[in-house]
Amino acid sequence: MVFQAAYLSAAHSHLSDTDVRDILLASKRNNAPAGISGMLLLIDQVFFQVLEGDKAAVEATLARIARDPRHSGIIHVLAAERPEPHFPDWSMGFEKFVYREAGVPTPDAAPFDIADITRNPSVSALAGKAPELISFMRALYRGRDMRGAPVLDRTA
Repeated sequence: MVFQAAYLSAAHSHLSDTDVRDILLASKRNNAPAGISGMLLLIDQVFFQVLEGDKAAVEATLARIARDPRHSGIIHVLAAERPEPHFPDWSMGFEKFVYREAGVPTPDAAPFDIADITRNPSVSALAGKAPELISFMRALYRGRDMRGAPVLDRTA
């Protein structure tokens, strides 16, 4: 069994590509030795992250992430045991999506409305989006034949 946790948070309004690169490099440096795998989505200014591994290691990582000033408003949407990890070969996969205009899908648009997630005040409703987001992330993972995360400089 593996423990899986997921959360949403609001990226700092001045988050740069360099900040994102630093987050990913630190994730890879810290996660692999701790036996943690996962994936991070940045959709406009919203983070959605899934972490998997030993429960104590994942919870310690979540506590460290909560102290990071590059985001705020963390909403935990999933904490559960699974028979196996979704992202076993990634210390931290990453995808970035940007909507150029509200309601107009771009080639990199996610198959759900991120505005619905960020405007919804109900944590239980947000938790209901977690399986859909994880399924989307898993499709990205499989689409890369599980060889590894994409390059860090990707922009939409």
